[in-house]
Amino acid sequence: MIDVLSATVPIFLIVAVGYVVTRIGMLKRSDMTVLSTYVVKVALPALVFVSVAGRSLGEILNPVWLLTYAISAMAMMGLGRLYARMRGLTPARAATLGFAMSGTNNGFVGLPMFLILLPNVAGLAAGMAMLVDNTLIIPVALAMFEAITGQGGPAAQRVGLIVRRVVTHPMVIAIVLALLLGALNLELTEILDRSVQLVANSSSAVALFSIGGMLVGLRLRAQLTDILTAVGGKLLLMPALAVGLVTVLPMLGLPALSHDLRAAAILTAALPSMTVMAAVAEQHGEGELGAASMMLSTVVSFFTLTGWMIALRAVGWL
Repeated sequence: MIDVLSATVPIFLIVAVGYVVTRIGMLKRSDMTVLSTYVVKVALPALVFVSVAGRSLGEILNPVWLLTYAISAMAMMGLGRLYARMRGLTPARAATLGFAMSGTNNGFVGLPMFLILLPNVAGLAAGMAMLVDNTLIIPVALAMFEAITGQGGPAAQRVGLIVRRVVTHPMVIAIVLALLLGALNLELTEILDRSVQLVANSSSAVALFSIGGMLVGLRLRAQLTDILTAVGGKLLLMPALAVGLVTVLPMLGLPALSHDLRAAAILTAALPSMTVMAAVAEQHGEGELGAASMMLSTVVSFFTLTGWMIALRAVGWL
C-alpha cells in the first residue's frame, strides 16, 4: 500500500492545485480546454518521442507480454463501445468509455511502482507497455474519436478521412519520427534534445493540473453508472483478462514469462486509466467523464492494486 501511495499521492497534489486554482477563479473552466489541447498536441507528442527514441525494438519485443497487454486492452475497448451501444450513448461517450477502460497510466503510476516492486524488470515492462500504448492503444483511441467527425458520406471516404486524421496527429507523427531516427542511427543535436525534453517534462504536470480544473462543477449523478462501469472494467476485468492470457498463450506454444514479467503484465493491466485520456476526451466534449473516470480509477486502484498484489504473492508470482 505504501508503494502505491508514494507513486500516486503526487498525482493528487497536482490535481488538487488545478482544482483549487480554478475553483477560486484564478483560471476558468474553459481554460482547461486550452491546457488539454497543449498536452495532446504539443507536450505529449514530445514525451512520446523521447520515450520511443530512447529504446531499441529488440529490447521490448517479448511476444507473450506484448500480446497480453495488447489483447486485454483491445478487448476492453471493444467492451466499452458495446456497453455504450447497448445504452444508446453518443459516439463521443462510447469512445471515451473505450479509452478509459483500456488506456493505462504506465508513466505516472506504473513505472514508479515497478521500480519499487519489480526493479529487475521495471524498465523492460515500462518500455513494452509504452510501445503498446503509443503504437496501438492511443492510435486506436484517436481513430475512434476522429470517426466522430468523419460521419457522413461514402464509407471509403469516411475511412480515408479517419486514417488521414490519425496519421497526421502529432502523437502518431512523434512515434514515426522517433522510430525513423532510431532506424537511421541519428540523434538530435544537444540544443534540440534539451528543448524537446523541456516540453516533454511539462506534459505530466499540465495534464494533471488541467484534470483538476475539469473537476470544478463536475456533475457525477447523471453519469455515475458510466463512471463506475469504466472504473470497474479497467481495474478488475482488464487484469482478470491478463491473468487468463499469461496462462493460455504459453499453452499455444509461445515462451512462458518469468514470474516477474508475469506479475508486471497483470499489474500493468490493473493500473488506473491513462491520464491523457481526460485531455483527449475534453477535445470532444467528454472531459467531465474522462476526468472523473481517471480520478476515481486512481483512488480505487489503491485498494484493487493491493488486492492483486496479495493474490499474486499467494500464487508465487510476486
